[in-house]
Amino acid sequence: QMLTGISNEMVQDAPTFQELIPSLKRALEGDIFVAHSVNFDYSFIEAAFKSAGVSWRMDKLCTVKYARAMFPELGRYSLAFLARELAVENDQPHRALSDALCAAGVLRQCLIADYDLKKLNDPNHGLLRRIQLPDHLPLDQFTSLPAAIGVYQFLDAFHQPLYIGKAKDLKKRVTQHFSIEQGSTKFQRLMKECHHITVERFPNETLSLVYEDHLIRKHWPPLNKAQKAQSLKFGIYTYTNGRGELQWVTKPSNGPGALRRFGSYVSAQQWLANFKKEIETQGWSDQEALHHVVQENEKSLLLAFPQGQGALLLERGAIVGIYKSDDYLHNLDWIRENFIPVQPSPTTNAMAKKMVEQLPDHCIELS
Repeated sequence: QMLTGISNEMVQDAPTFQELIPSLKRALEGDIFVAHSVNFDYSFIEAAFKSAGVSWRMDKLCTVKYARAMFPELGRYSLAFLARELAVENDQPHRALSDALCAAGVLRQCLIADYDLKKLNDPNHGLLRRIQLPDHLPLDQFTSLPAAIGVYQFLDAFHQPLYIGKAKDLKKRVTQHFSIEQGSTKFQRLMKECHHITVERFPNETLSLVYEDHLIRKHWPPLNKAQKAQSLKFGIYTYTNGRGELQWVTKPSNGPGALRRFGSYVSAQQWLANFKKEIETQGWSDQEALHHVVQENEKSLLLAFPQGQGALLLERGAIVGIYKSDDYLHNLDWIRENFIPVQPSPTTNAMAKKMVEQLPDHCIELS
C-alpha cells in the first residue's frame, strides 16, 4: 500500500482471478504476453492459472531484452530510465495501468528502431519466445514441468524415447526445444511425433549427467545425434613372455580379462604410461604392480556428495549406480539392490576418476 497507494477498500469488490478466467482466456487468445522483465510477470499469471487447475501459455516478449538489443548505448534499462530516455510518459509509476502503458510506449520505440523486425524475429536473440507445442502433447504435461535439475525424455506414441536430455532448469530447457530452430528436422519430428514428456529430478547436475548418459546408451534415441556411440573399446592386459617377464599391453577389449577398459587407444596408453611411472616411483615388482591393479579393481567405493545430495557406487573404477537421497546404508548388498543401476561409459569413467581424486574424503570403501 505504501508503494502503490492501493488500499483494501479499493479492491474489496474486485472479482477473483477464478471468476475472470473465461473472459481472460478469450481476450488473450492468439496474443503475445509483453512485459518489462517478462518472466517475472508471466510467472504470477501462470501460477494463478495453475492454482485454478487451468492450463495456459502464451508467446512472450521482454521489453528489457528488446530495449537492450535496440539501444545498447543506453547502458541502463529500468522502466523509469527508459521512459526518460525515450520520452515515454508514466504518470503514476508502480500503478498497473500506468506501468503497462509505459512498457507499451517502450515497445513502440523499439519497434520503430527495429523497422524491418529483424532483431525481433531472430531466434538467436531470443527476444520473441514463440512456443509451439507438439500436436499430440497434452498441455498439462508442459505447464506442470518443474524448474528443477533433472533429466527429461520426449516419448513417441509407443512411449519410446525420441530425445533424452539433462537440464539445470527442466521447464526452461524443454521450452527452448519448442521455441527455437523451428525449421530444423529435429523440431519438425518433435512436433509430429512427441506424445509425452517424462522428467526425473536429481539433487545435482552430476547425477543428472550420469543418468542422461545411461539412458542414451540404453535407448539410443533417434534425435540424440550429438551423442557419439562410444564404447569401452580398448583394455589393458598382461601376459608373461618367453623369458618369464610380465608384459603390459593395450589392445581391443574383446571379451573378458581386461584389467582396465577405455574408450580410446590413446587414453588407455596414457593410463599405462602413468601407471608405469607409479611402478617405478613405488619400487614395485611386476607381480606387486599387478596385485595392486587387481586389488583396486576389486574395490567398491561409495562416493557421497556433500550436503546429502545423493551418492554414486563405483566398481572397477566405473560408475555403476546412483542414488538421489541421503538415507543410504554403507552396505554393499543394500546399495546394489537400492541404487539405480547405470551402464559404465568412457564419459562417466573419466568423471569417476576425477571425482575420486577431488573428493577423497567423501569416498568410502565398501566390503
